[in-house]
Amino acid sequence: MIVRLPKEYYYKVNKLLVSPHAKNENVLNAVLSGMNEGVVYVDQIEEPRTAIVYAVGLRYYLLGDPKNESFNSQLGAFISTQLKQDSLELCGGTWFIATIINDTWKETLEKVVDGRRFYLDYSVYYELDRDRFDKGLEQARHILDEDLAMVKITQELIDADEDLREELTEYWSSGESFTQFGVGHAIVQNEKVVSACYSCCVHGNRHEIYIATFDKDARNHGLATILGQQYIKECLKRGFDVFWSTDESNEPSKRVAEKLGFELSHRLMSIEFEF
Repeated sequence: MIVRLPKEYYYKVNKLLVSPHAKNENVLNAVLSGMNEGVVYVDQIEEPRTAIVYAVGLRYYLLGDPKNESFNSQLGAFISTQLKQDSLELCGGTWFIATIINDTWKETLEKVVDGRRFYLDYSVYYELDRDRFDKGLEQARHILDEDLAMVKITQELIDADEDLREELTEYWSSGESFTQFGVGHAIVQNEKVVSACYSCCVHGNRHEIYIATFDKDARNHGLATILGQQYIKECLKRGFDVFWSTDESNEPSKRVAEKLGFELSHRLMSIEFEF
């Protein structure tokens, strides 16, 4: 059996967070705490043995007993129907991307993918090295062009810019929720956001950084570095810890992370296929 877990019962899944990686996974815990947008399904509401957590717009997490036959026997069809529908409706997503915290889940997923062609990748996780970040600030050479301006992400900016609003509300229930709990800066040109750096997930004082560039012509001009440095300075000023995660195959993202002073902490396997 697989049923949707009401949000007020998300806390019941916490007991399935056994490994250190699960307990410290920012995106996963941001959903379970109710801070960020997500959907949780379990084998039973009262005492879940197994759960699948969808962090909207990002990825899925399989938790608990990977050999729970009552859950696994329905999982393949459930992915093809309910999870596909959730992904399309909530963010227009067409891919199932699951982070494997327990290696046994890889075996289970391989058995239930219904003959689909799937891909194995790794998610890489970075932690900020303060010394490297500070040295990067001293060596900063990027200067904004005269027609560009860096501003804080406010409710007014979210309301005025459709691209930014659609981006943020994939992860946050509302702009108001983001401005209350998140941190963010944007680069604006002619009153239009061309790039933004913000907290995509928040768990306690742990903020997950995300950088989006909406104008393709603005890429590779150092804007990500400028925004990232400003975002990190703001987080540190407010006593927040900053983390970065991305796909191992995403070389541009890894380069920006390292340029900002992040160091590789660990990696987790992911399995991916199109719905």
